[in-house]
Amino acid sequence: MDEIYGIGCFLSSLPGTGGKIKVTPEDFIVEEIPIPTKKEEGGKYLILKVRLREWDTNKFLITLARRLGISRKRITYAGTKDKFAVTTQYFCINIQDNEELFRIGDAEILESFRTGRMLRLGDLVGNTFSIRITPDDGTTIPADRIMEIYGDVSGKGGFPNFFGPQRFGSIRANTHSIGKLLVAGDYEGAVRKYIYDPDFDTEEYRKNFSIHNDPRESLREFPAHLTYERSLLGYMAEHGSAENALSSLPRNLSMMFVHAYQSYLFNRILTARIQRSGNSSLPIPGDRVVPVDRYFNPRTEPVRVTRFNVDKISNLVAENKARPIIPLFGYKSEFSEDEAGEIEHRILDGERVKPADFYIKNYPELSSSGDIRITSFMPENFSLPGENLLNFSLGKGIYATSLTRELLKKF
Repeated sequence: MDEIYGIGCFLSSLPGTGGKIKVTPEDFIVEEIPIPTKKEEGGKYLILKVRLREWDTNKFLITLARRLGISRKRITYAGTKDKFAVTTQYFCINIQDNEELFRIGDAEILESFRTGRMLRLGDLVGNTFSIRITPDDGTTIPADRIMEIYGDVSGKGGFPNFFGPQRFGSIRANTHSIGKLLVAGDYEGAVRKYIYDPDFDTEEYRKNFSIHNDPRESLREFPAHLTYERSLLGYMAEHGSAENALSSLPRNLSMMFVHAYQSYLFNRILTARIQRSGNSSLPIPGDRVVPVDRYFNPRTEPVRVTRFNVDKISNLVAENKARPIIPLFGYKSEFSEDEAGEIEHRILDGERVKPADFYIKNYPELSSSGDIRITSFMPENFSLPGENLLNFSLGKGIYATSLTRELLKKF
């Protein structure tokens, strides 16, 4: 499965502990570390701190909007989370009245307050995790075995900052494949792959669509809970074409397709770098490096590695005060120079994609100008508080499953 996500290696060569995570939602507990937010009586926005059990963030947003009788566009959040987990997240609602605290199934509002600043995606410091490993043989995984792997990874530059499976679809790991079709301008192909992907789908109603190609018939066959597929089918039935059907989906969902493809490219580039040096954070010629805080969030703009500063930068990396970055390619992205750039060119050329392609003509609102992402990380406050338990904190956008993957040797 790793290769589906663009991941081609482990950093540590030590045998993993084995075992599973997420046997139950309570085995994967996540709590957001929020940015400081000033509480203001009479502020424009209502902030809700919500504990969710096995909720998709987008589905909860839609349910919350319906419960409040408002447009989902009036609700924002700091970060998306795994569905199969117990998560504590912050939601921001543009609403005048203070709503009474209420419960939605498997969702509990822990706190509410008003503020004058809208919460946006990414407005958090990071996340704290409590993860239980279920051993394959039902016994206890020795703590010293976990710490041996942890030490080996640390000595090789830290945990590779791969995007985990959640980025690509927990059930159908094809989100990036749909994004690739979007970036290539095959909009109809992207819609049809979302409705039926022969690499993942076995349900008769999905197969039937590929046979009869009748969206009205498929609307009678597709279950009611598949709301996004039904939205696409409804658009096709009304307009007679799939060309612009993605406009019927929430923008943040459609953006996930593009982001997933960017993530796939990043994973492939990071894999190639690790295979080159056996290290996840070693600066190579042509790199740019960014200072990081204790959670490994970038602090300032990146600087270019040169022969004049390479020793100083290497020391900062070794002290976990800086990390090389890889572009998350978008239409404004530039390739790195020298050997780092050669790796990036090789991966993108193999995919037959250029940075400019991330400006999506039919869906300009889904275009991405690009970003950067560090190559590796170390967790904050890593501990083993109990039998088969892991506790730690990570910066925003860093996947806990990329840490557990190195320990277990599997996602």
